[in-house]
Amino acid sequence: MKIIKVDTIKQADTFLKRLIGYMFQNRPTDREIMIFNNCDSIHTFNMKFNIDVLFLDEENRVIKKFLSLPKGRFLPPVKGASRVIEAPEGLFIQVDENEIVSFD
Repeated sequence: MKIIKVDTIKQADTFLKRLIGYMFQNRPTDREIMIFNNCDSIHTFNMKFNIDVLFLDEENRVIKKFLSLPKGRFLPPVKGASRVIEAPEGLFIQVDENEIVSFD
């Protein structure tokens, strides 16, 4: 299991928060994550910075990882994903696919 140190955890737990995510925002701190539960696809339209993305299953195992994803992209559904974690680029460099992750 890999423990990733973070300063801020944001929950995208309403329709509006899920829709907006990091859109239109300036780059947050390097150790901030946004969690999208019950989610298996994302987009990066109207974003001002690149993000790292983890697609996790129910056990927090990394199914798919994207580093430095630029704005204007759409990632189709990832089979088996139950949540998505977004962060400013650079936070997930040391995370490997098929690894279980935890945030502290």
